[in-house]
Amino acid sequence: MVGVLTRALLRRGEFTSRADLIEQITVFTIRYNRTARPWRWAYDARADHARYRAQHQATTKPATAQILPQAA
Repeated sequence: MVGVLTRALLRRGEFTSRADLIEQITVFTIRYNRTARPWRWAYDARADHARYRAQHQATTKPATAQILPQAA
């Protein structure tokens, strides 16, 4: 709600007094709450992890064991 309030009212708002600011915030909050819908959060950790691994496997070389010459 704070981000919405900031973007919609506070950044572009012109307030003549502190009372005017309070009034506009109150009106905005009432209007916003009438039409607000709950956020539907969806996160698929497996898909995100697979995407991360695919990206990093393509950009990094796998570590290989170094073979040291044996002393004679």
